[in-house]
Amino acid sequence: MAARKLLREAQAGTEEREDCIVKLSPAEPGTGIKIEIVGKSRDVFRDEVFRIFDNTLHGMGIEDAIVWSSGKSPLNFTIVARTKAAAIKGGAFE
Repeated sequence: MAARKLLREAQAGTEEREDCIVKLSPAEPGTGIKIEIVGKSRDVFRDEVFRIFDNTLHGMGIEDAIVWSSGKSPLNFTIVARTKAAAIKGGAFE
């Protein structure tokens, strides 16, 4: 997939149960993907959630981004969907 970059900050999701807010911000080229997670399940599922963000963004061709997420027990497919929606809103496909 062609390399893509975020053009602006964007977010997707809600604070509802089993959902999450994912906020993506552009990052300097070469800095990679930096992730911050806020929420109750952060310590338990941290590594898996990091992997989901990393795989989803790399799969979309995004190599550099700042990710912030807050959630109430989101399922994996919800995290993927919210990440993709935020990337689209952030201009990665313009």
